[in-house]
Amino acid sequence: MPTTERFLDEIVLHTTAFADAVHAAGQEARVPSCPEWSVRDLADHLGGVHRWCAGTVARPGEKLVRRGPTDPPMPVAEDEVSTWLLEGAAALTQAIRAVDEDTLVGGFGRLVPVSFWARRQCHETLVHRADAELAAGLPPLADVDPVIAADAVDEHLAMVAMGAARREGLRADGATLHLHATDEGLDHRLGEWVVTLGADGPTIEHAHRKSDTAVRGPARALLAVLTARESPEVAGVDVLGAPDLLTLWREHGAV
Repeated sequence: MPTTERFLDEIVLHTTAFADAVHAAGQEARVPSCPEWSVRDLADHLGGVHRWCAGTVARPGEKLVRRGPTDPPMPVAEDEVSTWLLEGAAALTQAIRAVDEDTLVGGFGRLVPVSFWARRQCHETLVHRADAELAAGLPPLADVDPVIAADAVDEHLAMVAMGAARREGLRADGATLHLHATDEGLDHRLGEWVVTLGADGPTIEHAHRKSDTAVRGPARALLAVLTARESPEVAGVDVLGAPDLLTLWREHGAV
């Protein structure tokens, strides 16, 4: 897994790409992957999440609190939005760097080390960068390091499995889905997973074995497909075996 410092650098990198895509799309454009949102809604969400998380990190030992109004709110003027977004990313990364990465802060139902939020916010920013680039008509995540994309896939799978109780649609009789990131040079231990859909929900393991469905492609494409940002055909991944398992995941596991 990348280091906390690497995740913090990636947050700034992907926020910059996000801001560029927001500018290219225009704030009134619709977001194809989040059709109820405009690009302005998307930008307001990400900038607000960064600031909310910075506040969470600044309260060690306290339970996670519900997001309130973003302070400062997103500006109206389009030429100020990029600055506001980058200031939010800077506030977040500075807050995390200000404490030891093992410091416990509020998480989802439990206290978590600050390093959890570095990783979580990196991947949150990455997926919303894809949303903004799709709205702008740009190829999503084109220059993302495969190591970061593969780790985002890994975290996505783990987050869905953690919330299995809320995802009854992902329960089955042991059907398996094999995911394989094909990027050259990517350690197979980082880029292969077997997802088993059991009676209690999905379980995830790093493994290589014959499964009911196999999905192969670059890590960034796997991330776009699993989170329902792109279809398998558009993303350029190969689906072998029973495609209904991948469809099931995209319908009930995308976040």
